[in-house]
Amino acid sequence: MGKNIQILFREMRISDYIFIVVIWANLILVAYLGFSNYQNSAKVAISQGNGEVIIGWFESLASKLETDEPIQPQACKPIDEDSKFTKGAKANIWKDCIEALFAAKGPFESYVNLLKPDGPAYAMKCNKKDLLTSGSYIFEKMTINPAGPSSVSPMEPGEKLITGLNIRLSLCDTGYYLVKIGEFKL
Repeated sequence: MGKNIQILFREMRISDYIFIVVIWANLILVAYLGFSNYQNSAKVAISQGNGEVIIGWFESLASKLETDEPIQPQACKPIDEDSKFTKGAKANIWKDCIEALFAAKGPFESYVNLLKPDGPAYAMKCNKKDLLTSGSYIFEKMTINPAGPSSVSPMEPGEKLITGLNIRLSLCDTGYYLVKIGEFKL
């Protein structure tokens, strides 16, 4: 058997050796890319699970509003649709709420951008020109259209928090496409 292998290698040309090296290099590259993609998909799955917890928090906020329970942080308390026109009534804005949620001692302080550790935990939109938005949570305002599908726009920092506001939570994935997690109503 040893003689057969020696004969095999003796009859091989340099191009045959190069071909074998290229095949091994391709196999190593495919294994590396497969493992890297698996790790990224696991991070996206964890972020989606965290996003479902965020939606659950906002749904419990709505139930607390109905029963007049105290709300923490106060920056996320929406104003009633009826009292938004009342003189002296001050509505909280989205920027203050989202910063309080992800700040130190906020309910989601441990939620970070798992795909890009240097990136923000949340962003206004998923942007291919800003590479750090990959892995960020995207909050979008949904406006109900009775004649057709709902229109969706980014939650602006100055958006006033009013009860009944429909919001969709998505995740910006590695290809800078939105992965829809769910919707909630204030």
